[in-house]
Order: sequence, then C-alpha cells, then structure tokens
Amino acid sequence: MDKRREQILDMIKREFIGPDPLKDLKGMVQNNGEEILTSDPPRTRYLAGILFPQESLVEKNDIFEDDQIDYNSSCEEIVVTNPDKENVSSGKNELLENLEELMNLSYAYKQSAMSLTLTIKRNSIVTIDLHGAKYESLNQKDFESGFSKTYYYRKPFCWNNDNKPLELPSHRKRMLHYTISKNDVEQNIKLHITYRNQVNKFDADTYTFTMENTNIMDGGVIRDSDCFFQCGFKLHCQNGFSIMPENPRVNIEDQDYESNRLLYRHIKKYGIGHGCSVDWSFDNGHVTKVWTEIFPSYEIKPIVPSTIDGVSLEMHKMANQGSIDEVYREMDLMCSSYYEWIEDLVEDSKKLDDHNETAKKHIDNCKSCYDRMVDGVLLLRSNEKVRKAFMLMNEVMLMQQLHYNLPLSEWDFDDNNNVFLNKKYEFLPNKDDTKTWFGDIKRYGKWRPFQLAFILINLRSMFEKNSKSRDIVDLIWFPTGGGKTEAYLGLSAYTIFIRRLLNREDFGTTILMRYTLRLLTAQQYERAATMICACEMIRSKNVSELGEKRITIGLWVGVSTTPNRMSDAVKAYESLYAGSKDENPFIMLKCPWCGAQMGLIRKGHNKTIRGYKKTNERNKKIVFQCHNEECDFSKDGNSLPLMVVDEAIYEKPPTLLLGTVDKFAMLPYRPEAQNIFGIYNGVRKSSPDLIIQDELHLISGPLGSMVGHYETMVNELCIDRRNHSIVKPKIIASTATISKAKEQCHALYACGENNVFQFPPSGLSAGDSFFAYEDAAGIGRKYVGIFAPASSSLSTTSIRLYASLLYAANNIDVDTQSEKDPYWTNLAYFNSLRELGQTATWINADITEYLHVIYRRRREDLDSEKYSKRRYINRYEELTSRIRGDKIPENLQELG
Repeated sequence: MDKRREQILDMIKREFIGPDPLKDLKGMVQNNGEEILTSDPPRTRYLAGILFPQESLVEKNDIFEDDQIDYNSSCEEIVVTNPDKENVSSGKNELLENLEELMNLSYAYKQSAMSLTLTIKRNSIVTIDLHGAKYESLNQKDFESGFSKTYYYRKPFCWNNDNKPLELPSHRKRMLHYTISKNDVEQNIKLHITYRNQVNKFDADTYTFTMENTNIMDGGVIRDSDCFFQCGFKLHCQNGFSIMPENPRVNIEDQDYESNRLLYRHIKKYGIGHGCSVDWSFDNGHVTKVWTEIFPSYEIKPIVPSTIDGVSLEMHKMANQGSIDEVYREMDLMCSSYYEWIEDLVEDSKKLDDHNETAKKHIDNCKSCYDRMVDGVLLLRSNEKVRKAFMLMNEVMLMQQLHYNLPLSEWDFDDNNNVFLNKKYEFLPNKDDTKTWFGDIKRYGKWRPFQLAFILINLRSMFEKNSKSRDIVDLIWFPTGGGKTEAYLGLSAYTIFIRRLLNREDFGTTILMRYTLRLLTAQQYERAATMICACEMIRSKNVSELGEKRITIGLWVGVSTTPNRMSDAVKAYESLYAGSKDENPFIMLKCPWCGAQMGLIRKGHNKTIRGYKKTNERNKKIVFQCHNEECDFSKDGNSLPLMVVDEAIYEKPPTLLLGTVDKFAMLPYRPEAQNIFGIYNGVRKSSPDLIIQDELHLISGPLGSMVGHYETMVNELCIDRRNHSIVKPKIIASTATISKAKEQCHALYACGENNVFQFPPSGLSAGDSFFAYEDAAGIGRKYVGIFAPASSSLSTTSIRLYASLLYAANNIDVDTQSEKDPYWTNLAYFNSLRELGQTATWINADITEYLHVIYRRRREDLDSEKYSKRRYINRYEELTSRIRGDKIPENLQELG
C-alpha cells in the first residue's frame, strides 16, 4: 500500500465529507475531540454525505439560514423505539411506505435519504451501525477579534439497535420502520427496511435499507439544523451476506457480455447503492459487512507480463546465428507451455455450468493462436530469408532499447564562447559489450513472451502476401505500459527487412502507422525514429542484401506541427536562428541515436543551432544531422534518416510513415501523395505491406464514422493488383481499453467480424491469459469517486477537488521532498476543448482562491514557517491541439 496515496485520499475525504477537526489549533476542537467550524457553516464547508430536509427537489429558493440552538444540550445516548407495527401518520409527515418514494428521496438533487439493496440468506441474524452528525450553532466572542461570531459544534450520533438483531420484513409484511429518538424525542432520522423479492437460487431474500431524514423544509428554506452530515450505515451478518442475483439480459446474443460473464465470474456483487455507493469486506471467504460509501475507491491490480521457466528470449541470442538452435529450443518450449496451459483450460471448462459455449469459443481462439505460433516457428526453421529478417529484427530492437534510453545531453558555451556537449553517458552503447550499456543493464535485451508470440503469429503474413492470415486484423489488447509498442515496432522491423531481402529494390513506403492525436504521434515518432536509425545502420553494412536506398521514417501531420514545403522549412530554420520566432517546427529535440540536444541553443548573446542543418545546394534543404562527433549520424552524407516536411515525404516516401488519421483527408487535394502508396504517375511500383492503428479505442463516434469512410479509400490505394492477384496490406491495431472490438474493426476496415483476432486471446478468467497475469500483491491504479449533491454545481466540486489535491500533495508526511514528486503534478483529461478552457480559467482564479481558503481555514497563513512552505500554482501546461506543435515534445520531455 502506498501510504502517500492513502494520505492524499484521507485529506480529500476530510475536505469533502468531514469531519476535519484541526486538533493543533486553539478554538477548533471541543473538549471531547469533536470539531468546531469557525469559518463556514457546515452546509458550505462540506459537500458530500449530507441528508437534506425533504421537498428540496421542488423548492426554487435554496436560502442559507440557521436556527440558533442552545449549546447547553448534551450529547446523550440515542435510543430507538420499537419498530412501527402500523402506519398511522398522515399528511406531509406520514410514514413513507412506498419504496419508489424512498428511491426518489435517495436519487433527489439534494437527497433526503440514502439506500442500500442487498441479499440476505434466510434465518440470518443482521445487526446495524448507523451514524451521522448534526452541527449546533452558538454565538460567542471570537478569541482573536473579540467580536461576536457564530460557531458550529459537531454533535455525532450513532445507533446500533442496542446491539440487538434487526427484525426483517417478509413477503407478507413488506416494510418495517425504525424511528430513532434521543431522550424520547424523535431525531427525524428513520431507518426503513423493505422486502423486495425472493432469490430461491441462493435460499435468500433481497431487501432495501434506507436511512431517511424526515425533516420538512419550512417555507422552502434549507437550514443547517435540518440537515444531517457524515451519514451512513453498516450492516453485519456473521453467516455472510448472499451474492446479488444477476439482472436478466434481453440481448442473449451479445458475445462480449457472455465473455465478460465468463472472465469475471469470480467477481461477485453483494450490494447496490441508491444515492450512494456500497462496499463490503470479506472474513474467512464470506462477506460479513456491507456498508454505504460516499467516497468509493477501487484498486485495479496490475496485469504484468508472464515469464516462462527455461525461456529467456534474449534479443542478443536471437540475433546470433551461432545460437539459433538454442533459440528454437526456447520457442518450442514457449509453444509447448502454452499448449499445456490450453489443455488445463479444457479440463477446467468441464467444471463450468452455464458458460460452456463461451468457454469453448475462448479455448478455440487460444488453439488458433497456438497453431499460428507453431507455424511461425516452422517458417523460421524452413526459410533462410525469414530467419535472416528475424535475426536482424532482434539486433535492431536491442539497439533501439540501448539508444532510446540514453539521457538528454545538452549543449553549452564555455568561457571562450565555444560550444561543447555535456555528455550524460560514458560510452555510446555497443550491443556486443554490456559495459557500454547505460544504467541498469537488466532492463535491456529481452522480449516479453507475448511480444515475441505476437511477432511469431505474423511472420508468415508478412512473408507470404497471399497467406490467409494476412486478411486477419490482429488486435493487440494489453494494459498501458505492458509493451504493446515494442511488439509492433519489432514486427515493423521484421517487415522492413523481409521486404528488402525478398527484393532489395522494393524501397517504397512499407508501413503506415496512424494515430488519432498529434500528442501520440509526436511521442511515438521519437520512439520509432530510434528503431529506424538502427535499421539504417544495419542496411548500410549490408547493402548487397538490403539495397542502396536508405531506410527512413517520416512524420505526416498538419502544418501547425510540421512544414508542408521545404521552402517553409528553410524559412522556419532561419527564423529560429534569428530569434524572430520561438517556434520550432522540426519536432525532434533530442538525437534519437546518441541523446544529444537538438534545436536552438542559447546562452546570453550566444546562440547556435544543433541537430538541424541547411544544405548548400541550390535548392536549399533542411536535414537532420547530429553535431555530436561520436554519433554515427554526424558525418556529412549520413544524416539522420528523419523526415518531417510534406514535400520531402512525397518526393522520397519514407519506409515508415507516421501520421494522424485526419491527415488522410488531404489525399484528394494532394495528387503527389500517391507516391506514398507506391503509385508513381499513375503506375503501381510498390505498395505498403503493413498498416498499424494505435489507440484504436479513440476512433469512435463521429470520428470513427469519418475514418471508416476514408479507410475505404486508403485500402484501395494500398491494394496491389500486379501479377493478376489482389494483395492487401496487413492491418494491426493496438489498444489498452476497448469493447466490441470485432464490431469496431469491421465497421472501420470492412474485414468481417470473423477476421478480427484479439491477442492475446482470453482464457477462462480475466486475471490469466498465459502471457499475462494479475499481480494480486502489486500496487495498482486506484479509482476514486466523489458524489457531492450539496455542491451548487459540478464546477464548484471540480474547483475544490483540484485545490485539495494541490494542497494534499504538499502536505503528505514523507521523509524526503522527492517522495512527493509522483503526486506533485496533477494530470487532467477532458472530453472537449470547452471543458479544458473552463479549467484553465479556474486555475488562474477559482482554484488559486480556494487553495488560499484552505490555508486560511487552517491558519497556516498566520504561521511564518508553514506560510513559507505553502504552495502556489506557478505554471500549468496543455497537451492539446490548442498549443503549437513544437511545444508538445517539449512538454512531454519535461513531464518525463
């Protein structure tokens, strides 16, 4: 458990729900330890966990006004009358018997009730702990100013029915009511228990428990004295509560639904909240406690790649012809281990009752994956060129890892105004000498089993252009950070080499890699650029096999990010050097091979440009050329194989082209763009072999509809009809979160739902796919919700949340300041630019102001030591289409 994270969550809970007694401050805590509110009334101070007086839903005036209550009353024990056997009340205060009315009170804008529905085994003993608080106001002299001031004293209450079991209603008497009293005076809090229905499958019955504030607003005014704060209740059952029955589903043909039922069959539901959330805890395998929750949280345990005993999957070994027999042995072992796992699934599936058909489909998918893996190994053994391309791919991916992870080395000026490089490495890495590898050498040079398996299942489709597997859309479905990018970069390297080995003159664009956002495109361009540099290094040493044409990479995005014409690039270069514009349209800020800084270097009056070079040709061009003399791409005539200018991309199409999906909308207006698809002056010379669509889940809604239309055109441009056959490119998609994947892929690519293959295929449970498993002991992402009906608007809730997060990150208890770093920067996602713009306005005004409110409430503005450490919002950055394209890599670099 991350104690820092728990501290932050505790601070947020105290800020939104309370109580938040400031025990170290004079006049802020009662003698019994309960809080005193001195700055704000409770309904202003807290936004969640409140039950309001009734009829607030129909009142238009929400006026703050508080009765004066005598503080002399004592906090005595609260008792309960016997359950009401009859309903004799009438009028507005009549006892609510209708469950629908109780639900309406729970779901109201300013709710007067909270409810919990759960299933209880028959003849079970159920007890309850119900709690809440009222705040009593008192006018007294402020010890600081001397003026009269209203203070609010917290008066908690709790009730457990004198530790007696609750009487439960039945199908004959469907509702019982408990009226809570204090000194024989009703406190206007009632507990209702409603019988819902029988669950014969579990020999149980379903009930709804409702905590209701029966106060009625007087004249449409909501008074703090009529509200109850920090409300909730917990139910106990020693025998354990029963599982909630599943809701019947009309669409029984929904394969996704049935798959999820199978995969998550071990995850059961033990309660449903109404106007609140619900949580539960296990004791010896049984759920013995269920409670209402205003601040729900859930930690998703990390899904981590599996390891296989006896299988190292070392890239260096796989790139060495002398180790090929050992490589085959490891691959055979990986395949056989997977087969044994599938056999275990078959046995386990026999124990399933109502999931047999779905389990069979999952197992069939796993068997299909196994067959393709074995076929890939057989192809490696039988075909020399496939084996050669595979080995070169491993060499490339090892070099890519070694060079991509080099730190940024910045340029500087010495006292004589000479430029020098502050190198952050001792040696540039040599793949054959681990002593030259930067940092922890254990993180380099190994495939994860799912990555290599993914490449194996696609070896044949990239080698045989008419193979059946080429028509399959393979979808990599793996959690963020699990290594999806390395998997399809490895396949890309193999595709480049097998194409050149089959025809050294086939040098057109081989791969189209597409993203939906400029942010993702620029980020992945840097990563892929290192891989392409490694490919080019290998090509230059194997010209006889791989041809004389360079292996290059291009970035194809809008003019707001990169220049469209070379003349624009030259002007941008000159403007950058002259300082007339601070904008850098060349994207790359770090050499992808050696890590040297690229761009404008400025120190005082001294300035120079590193990494970009203007040629001396008549038609001047801008090329990427590293100025680090140790770099392999620093020599004239051997510039970095990078392209960002549209004109250059059309003239000499890059081997790998990265672009945004919206860029393809320009195809009808750019006839020269046909060169990208291997069509020169209307004649087909080559065609792309591989299309990679990353972050597939982002192509949805209206964007998905538009992309689907253009996809038809792109597919047609990619089809090679030479040699009297139809050759289509292989399509790979990648995502971390998606539902109905087959339907979406078919809607985009018209491939047919049966031609979509999810990799790795699911087994019989969500926590195990052989290639990945759920790490129950690991620290995962925690999702937290807050329901704040007392807030005047969502804006108010958001503003307070941002301010609270900023304050909490600065005040967690840690040994060193560096421990705060993971929680120091808040990263916010938005559904629209409108929401983003609104938040930007809040940062400059409302969030800053409320952050000051928190400091003032805690009197930290009066403590010179604490005031010196208080936090200010000095800076915020955007990663959106609203900012200049060159700012995206800069901001990402700083975040890293």
